[in-house]
Amino acid sequence: MNITTELDGHRATLTPHGDIDFDAMDHLQTSLVRLPSAVTRVVWDLHDVPFVDIAGLHLLATSLGPVQSAVTHLNPQALGMLRLACELFPHMGFERHLPDAPQLQPA
Repeated sequence: MNITTELDGHRATLTPHGDIDFDAMDHLQTSLVRLPSAVTRVVWDLHDVPFVDIAGLHLLATSLGPVQSAVTHLNPQALGMLRLACELFPHMGFERHLPDAPQLQPA
């Protein structure tokens, strides 16, 4: 797994290249904890992710204190899994990551 990180003020865009599965989780979470403390918003750009398993849901549920997270460019498979997670786990707040959800204001 290779991850491209772009910093823009208080925002970081992380772009994984490859499948998001449990084999990639350590690398993905390490990329999060290595972000500068000034980062208050993380955007996961999944345009180069062909497959996402439940590890992707764990990643979205990971809390970094006051850091807000968002996801873009979900492929149909990942979007279907996210919609199912919204139905099965409504208390987890996954609906905020759906493309038609109200977006957070930029930090």
